[in-house]
Amino acid sequence: MILADTLIVGPRPFGIGVYTLNVVKELLRIRDDVVVLTHTPELFPGARKVKAPPHLSPERGKRAALYRLVYLQTLRGKGVLYRTYHSISLFWRGPQVITVHDVQPVIFPERYREQTWLYRYFLKPFIHRVDLVITVSQRAKVDILEFFRLDPDRVEVVYPSYEREVFKPGNSGFDVPPYLLMVGAVYPHKNAEVVVKALPYIPEYSLIIVGVGERYGERIRELAERLGVSQRVALLPYREKGELAELYRRAFALVFPSKYEGFGLPVLEAMASGCPVIGTDAVAEAGGKAILYASQEDPLSWVRAVRRLEEEREEYVRRGLERVKGFSWEKTARRISEILGRFQ
Repeated sequence: MILADTLIVGPRPFGIGVYTLNVVKELLRIRDDVVVLTHTPELFPGARKVKAPPHLSPERGKRAALYRLVYLQTLRGKGVLYRTYHSISLFWRGPQVITVHDVQPVIFPERYREQTWLYRYFLKPFIHRVDLVITVSQRAKVDILEFFRLDPDRVEVVYPSYEREVFKPGNSGFDVPPYLLMVGAVYPHKNAEVVVKALPYIPEYSLIIVGVGERYGERIRELAERLGVSQRVALLPYREKGELAELYRRAFALVFPSKYEGFGLPVLEAMASGCPVIGTDAVAEAGGKAILYASQEDPLSWVRAVRRLEEEREEYVRRGLERVKGFSWEKTARRISEILGRFQ
């Protein structure tokens, strides 16, 4: 038996929640020995489930994260416990395989205070009890090995993917006047400022940012006001995946100026939607040679990238569509299934 812990998934999943939902659904399709631990059973119709209390949902905020940590220590069992996120059940008697997507709380402790505590004072001392750690990129693996002091053989890289039935090209082309799209700007390391600072030099473009943190959003608005571009910067809340896919299809490009990423799923989603990408080296494993790269610090490098894309957009659309052929959630899940099978 494999118990798949999906407590990180809420009714409106994003980030690790999207990853979890897709991996576990594929595992359920290819294996008949998976039981799902969930507080949201409607997301996994037909699966065998262990029902968890609803107050553990990530939509309940920081307090729910503490409740989840405590609840996980009540788990008992001898099968394989597979977790799609970073936590440990100290009293589980069988093998444990967990997922550490990155070490952002260690790199940016001022932004993730509670998570920093979890990494330093819970994960690090007890991670030796885990049989194997899965992560999402080679870069993340290097950081994990350095922080946790693990043997390299105990960390496996399995790339994530995107939802092929949702993120696919359309026939509408990009909007005129054109806009640049950014997806996910909850924290300052997402670095939206560098693109906002480029806007005065590309006056024909606007910038739409989807999924903005409240505090960080205020910082972006203040900067846009000072630069005189506030009328060309739109900050939008969470969007359902179908609406997000349409935003990708109509954008001139996705801009991804992040200073640090475990992987960067929006890069795959954009390329699959026929939207070319300008990113930083933080998403090099996602983008490869299929995207344009700009500096994390220099706004003019983003101006140059946009101007180059005006000349070569069709080529980068083609490169992106070709690159995403190598990714699928089925491929991701089959690799994870093979890893889990080692411990049965």
